[in-house]
Amino acid sequence: MSKKINNNFDIIIIGSSYAGMSCALSLANVANDLKIAIVEKEDIFIQQKPADGRAYAISAKSLEFFKKIGIYQELTTYAGKISDIKITDNKSPFVLDFIGKEVDPINNQLGQIIENHYIFEALKKRLMLQKNITIFCPNYYQAVDFIDNDNNENAKVVVKLADQQEIKGKLLLVCDGRFSKLREYFSIPTRTKNYQQIAMVFKINHQLPHQNVAYEKFLRGGPLAILPLQDQHQSSIVWIAKNNQAEVIKDLDQDNFLQQLHKKMEFCLGKCQVISEKFSYPLTLVEAQKFYYKNAILIGDAGCGIHPIAGQGFNLAITGIEILQELLQKNISCGLDFTDQLFLENYHKSFRITSKKMLLATDVLNSIFESDSLSLAIIRDLGLGVINSSKKIKNFFIKNAGGF
Repeated sequence: MSKKINNNFDIIIIGSSYAGMSCALSLANVANDLKIAIVEKEDIFIQQKPADGRAYAISAKSLEFFKKIGIYQELTTYAGKISDIKITDNKSPFVLDFIGKEVDPINNQLGQIIENHYIFEALKKRLMLQKNITIFCPNYYQAVDFIDNDNNENAKVVVKLADQQEIKGKLLLVCDGRFSKLREYFSIPTRTKNYQQIAMVFKINHQLPHQNVAYEKFLRGGPLAILPLQDQHQSSIVWIAKNNQAEVIKDLDQDNFLQQLHKKMEFCLGKCQVISEKFSYPLTLVEAQKFYYKNAILIGDAGCGIHPIAGQGFNLAITGIEILQELLQKNISCGLDFTDQLFLENYHKSFRITSKKMLLATDVLNSIFESDSLSLAIIRDLGLGVINSSKKIKNFFIKNAGGF
């Protein structure tokens, strides 16, 4: 689909990922005359996105972002509330309890669990209503060229599409995912780390109501997250295991799989039944050493893809989008250029601080809880106890869990 107006834009976005669509909607609100183009190779408008087992833990702060871009109300139909997060470590007697009312006393929540295909459809619907967004779909870039002079209708970048159209813009946003082809095309130095882990994700029915409680159980072999869906007797499971173990688990018959799952869950929700297909995703860390190249900016996983151990991946992408939106708003309102080196560097510096903290936190957390070391196990147990007993330290972690 493509609304044919003209081929000159302020911003060109490559990829209608969750980050790409969210970014387009956020920046479209900066000014009505800001012209935005999205280029997407898959025809996402032919049919609804199928469920792929994943559900996003949307922080309280990110829910405010959803309100601003106009998708919050629709998603309440599908959202499960997180009023409490209980974190345990194997056989430790300590339980770290994050309580939602301490972050959001009005809604009594740390955030919401929403199956990602519902978010995708809500973003897509909103995108089609936005008058200053033009969608080139299905289409694909064949070449991306940057313009050094200022004599070409202020354009800084030219994108040649698969259908031979050329579109021009001032700023290019790269939203083509963790294994970004454009990031590679621009030769941006990138650090990667293969965790040698697989995340198995699926939905379950369970005997007891979840009462809006999310569980993060750090166990030998890998963590297990139990995420409350809207139905009190349904949850989304994220079961992380080392590659070789995951292969064995996936090959178990139904009875043995459930036996292992009940053991991991410690029957915290009674007996359960798998009610969806089981999906598997290999886990890899990706960190671009620079979040821009000439007049292109990396957004979302294209810039920084983290371990899902804390469920903060999409929330981190939203933080980056809000940083970009704020900088763009400031520059436009002050009559400043949003394509100069200072603008790009300001984005890089601001997002680098947030992304580095989140990347290190999730990476170190995974390493600590993955270890079978007795000394580390003792430190983990003491740590959970200390955090839970200290109101100041606990509030720090709770606010971070809520995205504040």
